[in-house]
Amino acid sequence: MLTGPTELNVLVVELALTGVAAFLGIMLWSMTREPAWMLVIIGVVLRFGDVVFQTLDRFGIITVADVRVMGTPLFWVLLRAVPLLFIIVGFVSMIRSSRL
Repeated sequence: MLTGPTELNVLVVELALTGVAAFLGIMLWSMTREPAWMLVIIGVVLRFGDVVFQTLDRFGIITVADVRVMGTPLFWVLLRAVPLLFIIVGFVSMIRSSRL
C-alpha cells in the first residue's frame, strides 16, 4: 500500500513519463523496422507495464504470490530486469550493426 502523498506523487510522475515514452516508442515502431530499435522499444513498453503493475499492487487491486529466492522477491526482480535486458540487447545490436 501507499505510505504517503510523496509516494503517490512519484507513482503519478513515473506513470506519466513511462506512458509518454511507451507511446512515442510505439509511434517510432511504426516508422522503423530496425531490430535494435524494436528491442529498445519493447524494453520501454515492458517498463511501462512494470510501472502499471507496481501501481495496481500498491493500491491493493492485485496481489502477487511472494515467491522468494534467497530472500529476494523473484517476480519483482524479473519484472524490473527484463525491460532492461531488452534495452541492453538493443544497444548491443546497434553497436554491432554500426561497426559492420
